[in-house]
Amino acid sequence: MEKLAKQSIKRGCSDSEQNGSMARNFEEVKKLGKEMDQAKTGTELEEDDHKTPDPLQNQRP
Repeated sequence: MEKLAKQSIKRGCSDSEQNGSMARNFEEVKKLGKEMDQAKTGTELEEDDHKTPDPLQNQRP
């Protein structure tokens, strides 16, 4: 854990701001769920903002 904290300090972010890590507790899961509820879907981005959504990550050529 101490090594992880040192890496976070080097990168200038706190433990809660790291990308690619799983939620550590149920409160964090609920917070992330609320953030996802507020995020627009690809269709909403296209219709409301005239933006192109991110491509599907598992789409094969």
